[in-house]
Amino acid sequence: MKRLVIIIGAALAGGVLGGGVMLAIQATDSDPQDAAPPLRASAERTATTTTTRPPTEEPDPTATTAPQPAPSVLLAWSRNGDQRGLDPGLEPAAAAAPDVSATSLVRAGNLDLVGSRSVEGAPVDDLAPGWAIPLDAVAVDPARHAEFIPIADRDAISTLGPGEAVLGRTSAELRRLGPGGVIELAAGQSVVVSSVVEDASIGGAELAVDVATGARLGLASPRYLLVAYDGDRPALENRLRAALARGTVVQFRGPGETPYLRQADAVLPQAQIKARFGEFSYRTTVGDAIEPDPAWESESIVTREVPLLGQVRCHRGIIDALVGALTEIERAGLAALVHQAGYDGCFVPRFVAGSDSLSRHAWGAAFDIGVSTNPTGVESAQDPRLVEIFRRWGFTSGDSWLIPDAGHFEYVEPAG
Repeated sequence: MKRLVIIIGAALAGGVLGGGVMLAIQATDSDPQDAAPPLRASAERTATTTTTRPPTEEPDPTATTAPQPAPSVLLAWSRNGDQRGLDPGLEPAAAAAPDVSATSLVRAGNLDLVGSRSVEGAPVDDLAPGWAIPLDAVAVDPARHAEFIPIADRDAISTLGPGEAVLGRTSAELRRLGPGGVIELAAGQSVVVSSVVEDASIGGAELAVDVATGARLGLASPRYLLVAYDGDRPALENRLRAALARGTVVQFRGPGETPYLRQADAVLPQAQIKARFGEFSYRTTVGDAIEPDPAWESESIVTREVPLLGQVRCHRGIIDALVGALTEIERAGLAALVHQAGYDGCFVPRFVAGSDSLSRHAWGAAFDIGVSTNPTGVESAQDPRLVEIFRRWGFTSGDSWLIPDAGHFEYVEPAG
């Protein structure tokens, strides 16, 4: 994922340096554990250094202000079986830790956009009844979350009020909206765009609202926690682990270890998926299945014959990489590791099981192989040589996710 991180880092470096405490990713079929290569983000704060002198002595004119390192930042998110929300003991334990100076509890979920209007009131997204565009959204406490973002975006977050929303830059481009625009949501709800911020300031999400607005919109599930601390990271991690319910698995990340500090950080946030593979409206059908916009499907989804698997139906944007990976597997004498019988589809428009988020299969940007021997939640049985070849061609594997899903492969970056 190195190229992806370099691109994001170059784009955001100017906004990160000199910013807040830090700047730092979908839900997918299972929440991933893998981290991307570094995206470095840091900031400094200053404190006045003085020298103790007798009361009658004049102050030393050479005394200077010495820079002090900013608090370190830690991302934490957890799973306990099928429970997708954050463990309730994590935030109180972090807030009570003596070396912790700030926390931001981030709630997240999917919102359905059913229309939008420009600041002048002109329709921008004008959807037919029953159709919606999915938005990856978060709800934050503005004052607390502002401590974790660059100074350039801090006012936009700290002044976020009820009924307002900030858009990530990628989302604003997709929405064709700026401040004053209105996003109309399902069930007659709406929010007014107050500002546009860098994607990483809201964890790669498309839209952020305050906690009260989030509760009204149904964004009530805590998904991850940001912690600012001074001191020893392993000691803090151990303290937080001790506060978790039995059976809970937790993931910790710091700036530089992942492109976006968010849950499910091993894969692209939905905004980035849309930017690469296109955005579509959808309507629900039966169970977890959805129907994407037929025009988008006709333009984006192709059927091809590929080595080892035969005929597949995927997004045209990943076909070349898939063919390249399968060809390399075949030439390496590893064809026996890929079986047609173990292939479980690529373009499968549906929700992630048990959630309100769309699977990457809905974009045709993921595929499943070897699923019979690699069920979700079970330690990977995939041959590491297979995983490495797919990685070189731009696909991440769920083999080392927080909840393993080793049969799942998903696009994250151009091949190379």
